Amino acid sequence: MSHGEALGDRWNSIPNEELFSFHPMVDAAGQGRIRLIAKKSIPEEFSLIFGEMLYQMRSALDTCIYQAAIYVTSQDPPPDGQKLEFPVCKDASDFAKTAKRRLSVFPQAVQDGIEKIQPYNIPSLAPDLMVKNLNRALGILHDLARKDRHRRLHVVGNWALSVAPIIEVPPGVSVTSLKIMNAGPLGSDQDLATFQLVGFRDGMTVSASPNLLTTIGLDEPPPPCHVSDTFAQRLQMMLDVVNSVISAFELYV
Repeated sequence: MSHGEALGDRWNSIPNEELFSFHPMVDAAGQGRIRLIAKKSIPEEFSLIFGEMLYQMRSALDTCIYQAAIYVTSQDPPPDGQKLEFPVCKDASDFAKTAKRRLSVFPQAVQDGIEKIQPYNIPSLAPDLMVKNLNRALGILHDLARKDRHRRLHVVGNWALSVAPIIEVPPGVSVTSLKIMNAGPLGSDQDLATFQLVGFRDGMTVSASPNLLTTIGLDEPPPPCHVSDTFAQRLQMMLDVVNSVISAFELYV
């Protein structure tokens, strides 16, 4: 969790003004936009810290299996220790094959418990409950850890939580429509909001602020299923699923 706190502290120390500039623009027809332009990239340390977190969490699951095998077999190292790992599988047939190769030292009840938490056993849930599902969190952790091992993980610090534009117009001018971007990753050059003005004439001055709230984010699948499905929430759920698995094995041994 200390790595997560380090990420949060580092992110909170960077003002939005250092990362972005905002440019309101209005054409002669009164069509306006608030344009965001990135000024600099997110420091590489974000990827390094998060990658270390993924490694530690995934390693904890494999270590848990290894230690449990020592308990079951009363051998240290356990038989075929190099094959032991906590499996994360795409479907039941894949799990059956993997369990035969890597979990054969464990009683069937333990294998059934490991299968129960597999991503393919995600129940049908409302979006706000899906965010807190452990099966889903295990799948996300496994996918991110796999990507981090084989390529550079793309940590996106520029993630919009909310955009609530404030538009100041001259007397006699009104805003008749306003379209705001949804929560999500911020690109290097994009519109945060578009709007239409009535009564606007060329030469008038219009000021606008995006009133933008950002957080550190991760532009990796699956896409958010709910407004609460943030990077911080996913990180917490990945920690929760690791702790839940370890706690279950501690009760077993």
